[in-house]
Amino acid sequence: MKNILTVMLLFTFTVNSKSVPVENFAAKSEFISMKISPDGKHMAFTYEEDSSINLGVMDMKTKKGIYSFKMGDNREVAFFFWGNNKRLVIQSQKVTGWLDGAHNYPELFSADLDGKNRQLLWDFQRSYLSHVSILDNEENYILVSKRHFADNYSAKLQRLNIENGKMHYFADSPKTKGGMNSRIMYIAVDSDEQPRFALERDPVNPDDFEDDVTYLHVKNKEGTWQILNLEVKHGEKPELNGLGFNKENTKFYFISNHDLDHEGTTGLFVLDYQDNSITKLFRHPDVDIIGPLYGRNNQIIGVNYEAGYPGYYYLDDEGAKEDVMLHKQLRASFKGEEVVVSSFTNDHSLATIRTYSDQNPGTHYLYDIKNQKIEFLASSKTGIDPKLMAKVEPFTMEARDGLKMYGQMTIPPGKELKNLPLVIFPHGGPYGAIDRWGWDARAQLLASRGYLVIQLNYRGSGGYGVDFRKAGYGEWGTTMQDDLTDATLWAVNQGYADKNKLCIHGVSYGGYAALNAVVREPDLYKCSIPDAGLYEIELQWKKADSFKGNIKARENYMIQSFGSLDKTVLDERSPALHTDKIKAELLLVHGTQDVRVPIENAYFLEEQLKKTGKPYEKIYKKDGHGFQKVPHRIELFKKMLKFLEKNIGN
Repeated sequence: MKNILTVMLLFTFTVNSKSVPVENFAAKSEFISMKISPDGKHMAFTYEEDSSINLGVMDMKTKKGIYSFKMGDNREVAFFFWGNNKRLVIQSQKVTGWLDGAHNYPELFSADLDGKNRQLLWDFQRSYLSHVSILDNEENYILVSKRHFADNYSAKLQRLNIENGKMHYFADSPKTKGGMNSRIMYIAVDSDEQPRFALERDPVNPDDFEDDVTYLHVKNKEGTWQILNLEVKHGEKPELNGLGFNKENTKFYFISNHDLDHEGTTGLFVLDYQDNSITKLFRHPDVDIIGPLYGRNNQIIGVNYEAGYPGYYYLDDEGAKEDVMLHKQLRASFKGEEVVVSSFTNDHSLATIRTYSDQNPGTHYLYDIKNQKIEFLASSKTGIDPKLMAKVEPFTMEARDGLKMYGQMTIPPGKELKNLPLVIFPHGGPYGAIDRWGWDARAQLLASRGYLVIQLNYRGSGGYGVDFRKAGYGEWGTTMQDDLTDATLWAVNQGYADKNKLCIHGVSYGGYAALNAVVREPDLYKCSIPDAGLYEIELQWKKADSFKGNIKARENYMIQSFGSLDKTVLDERSPALHTDKIKAELLLVHGTQDVRVPIENAYFLEEQLKKTGKPYEKIYKKDGHGFQKVPHRIELFKKMLKFLEKNIGN
């Protein structure tokens, strides 16, 4: 395949100043997702406007907009796809905070590309729908998976008419094998829309997160469902997620860790329908597989993973070769960037692609496959010039107990990596969350002002195998906190950071860690910016939306996190109860409408700080869990920069 030759610009935007305005970092993505219609005549795209995500449609011949879908007051587009050449299927939801757990009240509807004939398809009040596939032989139908409360939320396939919302049962779903609480979680269909693979989970004890049993349902040669037993060597609940079929429908691919004698990283497996044999194809020893790569026929062509930088494993399969070559060619054409193919036309002559990197938050293109031409469509953030952004360099380090960890450094542009003021920026979660290589607004903002930013995937983080995640169980605020301390000291000992100019900032669990850091290490950090953090553990789980009405599940989670429900232990891990140890300067950040970590945490912390005579600054806004509203972000970012300049600035 030849190199891509042509790039045609529809519009451009260039920032000339090397000091990019705060407003540009606080802005949301103007263009988020772009998908071309099956006939290639129209483009649908999501875009940000007035703090919500809307959907627009453009005529590809004239490059003019046809219609803009508004979701209603305080609602936005969650996702969309083309149901056929003229009709779009759109799921909308309530606008919530950046990291909120608040119920978003989804609705699924369809409409013609010009906005006419709008039809509510599903309101999700007592059941859930997820899109499975478009029915090529039935223009006005899609295949969905319905999980209704009356069926214990066990998935069943349905044909959904996108013109009138009528649903027709697709009578080919497997029956559960497990107990009364068992349910089918996932049903996969091949390219002929035939169900062939299903995943069942039996929670056994719904209040215990660790005793689930997994069953695989496979349709045999006779066309009936059978259970395929997996030998789980480590004796625990295996990680297992289905991906999809090959082009010929003879193989099904899934990711799992069932074959290991410990709960390590997930590998790629293939189920061969000729003999129901299962073969491992690939596993990275340190990191999990992130997800699949799809070809133009929606077949699996490979998987991606990230051990520092993004990596790929491509299938050596005849039906995948052409699309593997295409993906490799696109990556070669956009050196230093990653490429995501988001849609194809039915004749596979056109595709939409999105590129991104550590310096580029995202760029959308139209790829003319036949003529090998690329047409620029839009930048995700027009106020961000990638040439002015910071490089993000992955690193590995060992914690004090020898556990290997991955992280990344966002390095100030034009600065030598030596004796820099440092901001440690831990992610939220904590369990299962992860920071990946790419463009991060806060990290880039801080780096643009001369601060080295370190994001460590401490124990308990996702993406490094179950063993790594479980290494954080019971260690909330203790060993997990020590990992962040070790990363700080590592940066100092490497000569990257100035030991006298250290600060820590995080959101949610990261906010907790930011405050706890200056309690456990009062002489290490000069300042801390806890954002939306929980500071008194018992208060948090009495007030939060988490585990509402399920006291046992809440207790199990607290035991998982802190190792005990003993008040002495919980008080010891509650940084608000130890403000007398704090020497660092504080800037408290919180949303007054936060339901995941209620602002009562911040109010209680203030009371304790006043009791111990510790000064602090604060910024509270009428917002959710992580500021969603752009004006609030702008005000916060400016206040953060002023605070950092005062405490660790040059």
